Amino acid sequence: MNIAIIGAGMSAAAAVTVLKQQGCQVSVFEKSRGPGGRMSSKRALAGSLDLGAQYFTARHDDFVAQVESWRKQGLVQIWPMQPWVFENSVLSRSDDQQVRYVGTSTMHQMLVPLFEGVDCHYQCKINELSFITSNVSSHSHGQWQLCSEQGECYGGFDALLLTSPPQQSRQLLTGAPILSQIPTDALLPCWAVLLELATPTGVKMDAIFVKDGSAGWIARQSTKPGRQSARLRDVADAPEQWVLHFTADFSARELEASAERLSELAAAELSRVLGRTVDVAAALCHRWLYASYNPALAPCGVLFDRKMQLALAGDWALGGRVENAWLAGKMAAEKLLELRDQSGGAR
Repeated sequence: MNIAIIGAGMSAAAAVTVLKQQGCQVSVFEKSRGPGGRMSSKRALAGSLDLGAQYFTARHDDFVAQVESWRKQGLVQIWPMQPWVFENSVLSRSDDQQVRYVGTSTMHQMLVPLFEGVDCHYQCKINELSFITSNVSSHSHGQWQLCSEQGECYGGFDALLLTSPPQQSRQLLTGAPILSQIPTDALLPCWAVLLELATPTGVKMDAIFVKDGSAGWIARQSTKPGRQSARLRDVADAPEQWVLHFTADFSARELEASAERLSELAAAELSRVLGRTVDVAAALCHRWLYASYNPALAPCGVLFDRKMQLALAGDWALGGRVENAWLAGKMAAEKLLELRDQSGGAR
């Protein structure tokens, strides 16, 4: 069975793992330069910077086993931090005992080996899909053809898995019967801003859940294990870096804001929460158009169209979180394998 997957994030990685184990041919198409999706990290002189997913948790038995396997390979570590909460202008420690994990030395590091040996097309944005059926074709169930913005077309796929945000999948599947099942606003925007400080704040906090204000999450990047560059002689040489995730409401209002404005707002918010003025030496802004899950929506589950040999999966299908992205990708792959088995084996 020849399967195309759009996207190279956690859901795609989980699906690839299952499909490869069952002898399927898999081709992955990703518009970015490498795997990761919203778990991607950026490289900098001081080390890797996590602007997307900040950590992940493991609760489902299957994912717990997977995370433990990654830990044994040195791809994942526990982030031993105690979160704080800022609410009603008061900063206090949380009694949260949740175990949180990060990739080593980038958030998406554990995904890299999962795509090894796979036909991956990076920097390849697919903008057109066609499901082709023919009475004279030996593939009586039809096949998928994908075309990219660069004008290249890829065909001969028995099934298609979309792991892109649902809003983007809707654009690709215009007119398809499954369109009515795809949520329109499952993922909300988020502005992420990294602030590198000229002078240390002197605070001991690692991460803060902000309950009132324009930011919802603030974390000190340097406290994550494995983030410092080997070029730095000592952790103490690293500049203090803070990542702020603005709320979905704020991000929607400021969707087109300039980097300068966002940096100023982020510095003001960090100063407000920490209770001291911060001295910013440099800033980096990244806009995630489709980031956090919309809590107003009930999860729709993994979507599947048997006739078109089509599946859609992502964290949004199960209610957000990195763990659910992995579980959704695994479920989608298993559904496609059921289709293969019911149609008489591998094609």
